[in-house]
Amino acid sequence: MTMRNSSTTTPAVNHRGTPYTKYLILFLALSIGSVWALAIFFLANYDLAVSVVGELKLTNPVVIIILHSPAIAALLIFALYDGWRGITNFFRTLVPRRTDLRWLAALMAIMVAYIFAVRYVGMLFGIPMPPEPLAPVDMVLTFLSMFIMEIGMLAITVGWYGFFLPFMHRVTKSHIWSGIATGVGIGVFVAPGNLFSSFELATAWPIYVAQLSVLSIGMSMLISKGKGNVLFFLLPFWVSASGSWLDLYYFNTPTQLVQLGLFSALVMLLRFVLKRQSGGQLDAPFSFPEYLEHEYTVAKRAPIAGKGDRSREHAARTGVLTGVSPVSSVSRSAEPEPDESVREGIV
Repeated sequence: MTMRNSSTTTPAVNHRGTPYTKYLILFLALSIGSVWALAIFFLANYDLAVSVVGELKLTNPVVIIILHSPAIAALLIFALYDGWRGITNFFRTLVPRRTDLRWLAALMAIMVAYIFAVRYVGMLFGIPMPPEPLAPVDMVLTFLSMFIMEIGMLAITVGWYGFFLPFMHRVTKSHIWSGIATGVGIGVFVAPGNLFSSFELATAWPIYVAQLSVLSIGMSMLISKGKGNVLFFLLPFWVSASGSWLDLYYFNTPTQLVQLGLFSALVMLLRFVLKRQSGGQLDAPFSFPEYLEHEYTVAKRAPIAGKGDRSREHAARTGVLTGVSPVSSVSRSAEPEPDESVREGIV
């Protein structure tokens, strides 16, 4: 982790989840609430729903908005928390450091090996596979087109891994429980899509949730390594989701079980590597809103004055904003920030 000198860092309030619960409620209402409201509307009166909303197609504007609702909700929350600065700071977290670039390249290469491993391990167990994968050039073109065709991938990245996962870190202080909560949350969000798609997808939903939970545990450790950079999820996931598109395997229950086994092995290996690199302890889980409030958010003469916790504290100390009492800032900061140079044992 990036070390900070506690003597020069603006103190932060050691809040748990409670002061920010309103943001969690808003996120769940706009994401899970909207998709399930639409699903219930169609189940209750299909003909009326079609006449009002239209067919459930990916080109339907209502469907597009709802599929992007996690990202819309997260960006709205960042804005409510800290104005434009909150949104700006989130996009700043996407700028990789030099060490991050090496990690991202290695992760994408591992995921390429993973999708081929799913094919050949599946064959060992007698699972039917496509006779021939796509030609190399077609693989590249199909892979690039996935970024547009996988309409919910960006929304899941920004919403579930940019807000929900760090919020769960704040509540649980655990990579494992935060990952499970995130996997179940995404599973509940996508469940109506499985329900309306096919019976096979609907019955395979529990396995899909298990996959998402294992994946999210790994992402919890990785994104914490990347100081909240959700590219650590987006880029490897983009590769790992490409196998069926490239005709390497069919997306069915037996294949999902192979994926689950391989994912589990990779996450255990990842935990071993990260602990060894960090001297026996994993990086502490990054949490909302702290990961949005690194040093650049409290720097003097910040280009965009914010209204988050640390922005208020900085304003009170420097007099940048009016109407902020230094006394109130001191009372809000009565509990000192833990020294981040000391890692805790995190499961």
